[in-house]
Amino acid sequence: MNTDLKKWNPFKFLRGSGRKPDADSPQSPPGSEPSRGPWPDIPRLFSRDPWRAMEDFLHDPFAARGTLERWFGDFSSSRFQPRIDVVDEGKILRVTVELPGMEREDVTVNVEDGALVLRGEKKQEVHSEEDGCYRLERAYGAFTRTIPMPENADPEHALAKFDKGVLTLTVPKQEPARSASRTIDIG
Repeated sequence: MNTDLKKWNPFKFLRGSGRKPDADSPQSPPGSEPSRGPWPDIPRLFSRDPWRAMEDFLHDPFAARGTLERWFGDFSSSRFQPRIDVVDEGKILRVTVELPGMEREDVTVNVEDGALVLRGEKKQEVHSEEDGCYRLERAYGAFTRTIPMPENADPEHALAKFDKGVLTLTVPKQEPARSASRTIDIG
């Protein structure tokens, strides 16, 4: 009794692995075919040639980091970048910055060359003791974000409010200057 168990394979990208290539189609080397699965980066993480994978790892041990960050995100505090929303509400420009775990004193806002410049440093220390074991975790990360402002923004009258880890900046916009027109006599 010949039973084909491949049809029971839940991974769709492995179902077609037993197909024979067409005679008219060009042959590609193994491992170079594009993945049709839900996770196309898997072959880059797990090579079929372990010696090549080890050589790549020794050459650049953090090469796969970008792939993992795309999947899970980078949660290290050294790469902390606050989320920013910039909304043009007509007469004002509203900037909302998410700064979880930070205090008002940890952030500075400046206007430099027609742009808002946010600078800050996140410092976090966790101390705990359980059953005679002490744990101390430290995480630090600085950031700088630059937000260009429109030409008619009036940063002299900007307002900033910090509440529960959210910084809200309100920058009013000036009415565009109306040019005075006059007639020039031709002499």
